[in-house]
Amino acid sequence: MIRKYRSTSGFIKLLVFISIILMKKNSMAQQITHYLPNDKDRAKKISGQYGDNSGICLFEDGKFMLFGYATLVFGSYVFEKDYLLFYPDEIPLFQLYAYRNPRLTDSIRIDFIGFEQEKTFVQFENNSPNQVFNDKANCFSPPFIYQEPKIFQSLKFAALRQNVDQDTTYQVFQYTNEGKFNDFLAIYNKPQRARQNFSAYLYLAEDKKLAIRLSNYGGEKGFLRENQADPTQEYWSEKLHMKQEYERAGAIEPLEIYCNPHYTIFYPDLSEYVLDSVKQQYIITSAKDNEDYFTENPTQDDRYLMKYTRQNLRYKQPNSFDVSKRSDTSLFFSSCEEHEKSYKYRKGRIH
Repeated sequence: MIRKYRSTSGFIKLLVFISIILMKKNSMAQQITHYLPNDKDRAKKISGQYGDNSGICLFEDGKFMLFGYATLVFGSYVFEKDYLLFYPDEIPLFQLYAYRNPRLTDSIRIDFIGFEQEKTFVQFENNSPNQVFNDKANCFSPPFIYQEPKIFQSLKFAALRQNVDQDTTYQVFQYTNEGKFNDFLAIYNKPQRARQNFSAYLYLAEDKKLAIRLSNYGGEKGFLRENQADPTQEYWSEKLHMKQEYERAGAIEPLEIYCNPHYTIFYPDLSEYVLDSVKQQYIITSAKDNEDYFTENPTQDDRYLMKYTRQNLRYKQPNSFDVSKRSDTSLFFSSCEEHEKSYKYRKGRIH
C-alpha cells in the first residue's frame, strides 16, 4: 500500500537541497513569486490537474500522480516551507504472480510483462540462462507467453544494475515454486527517472493562473493548472478514477491480480462475480450478456477471470548468476525486419 514518507536520509536531503537551490536560481532570474497557501486547507486549494497530455495531479489527501507518455507514477507529497517535496511509491525491479491452472495439467505458462524494455534474463532451475528478448528486438505485440511441458522448481530473474556508471553486475532475484504453481505473470519494472524523489514550487503565471514547476519535468515554465479538484469536470473525474483503481488494486504491489485467459488484467468488483471452485474461475453473474461482442474481442472479455497471487522473490548475490553461460537463443524473437520469424500471440495459442 502507499506509505507516508519523511525526508530522513542524508542522500535524500542533499538531493532535495540541490534541486531547491537550482530552482531558486531559476525563479529569481525569471522574477517568479512562489505561491503556497499557509492555512489548513492549502492541500485542497492547490489540488487539481497541472498540464494536459503530460503533467502532474495533486490530490487533497497528500497524494500525487505524475502522468505522460509511457509514464504513470503515484506517490506522496509534503510541504517544506514554500516548496513541495515528492516521494514516488517504490516499485520492485521484478514482480511475480502465480495461479494453479487446472487446464494446463503438467505444463507451465508465463506471461512476460515489460521485459521488452531492457536486456533481461531468466534462468529455469540449473539450465542455461536465457535472454528474454533478442538484441535489437522491436515491433512488440503483447502478450508474450512462454510455455514449457513441465513445471519448474525454481527460477531466477536478472537485469543489469541501473544508474551506476560502467557497472556490469547484475541484480538477481530467485523464486522457489513451493506451491507448485503452473501459470504466472512475470513483471519487469524498468527503472525510471520519474520514480526518483523530486521537488516543486507553485507560482502564479502571467494570467494569474496557478502553475507548478517541477525539478525533474516540464521545463522552466512547468505546467499550468488545467482542471481544479472538481469531480464534475470530466478530465479531473478520469484522473480520480485512475487513482481509485490504483489504490483499490493494492497500490504498487497488489496481493492479487485478476486476468482473463488472454492475460488482460482487470480490476473487478468481486461482488458481481461467483467463484467456480472446479474451474478456479471467477464468473460474472451476467456472463451471458454481450456474447457476440466478446467473441469478436476476446482479449477484452472480463466475464471469466483467474486470480494470480503475489509470490516472494529473494535477492541473490550477483555471483549467483553467470551471464557468460547463457543460451544462444532468447525466449522471444521480435524483429520488424523478420516479421515471419517473430513471436505472435493469436487467440490464446502459443506461436
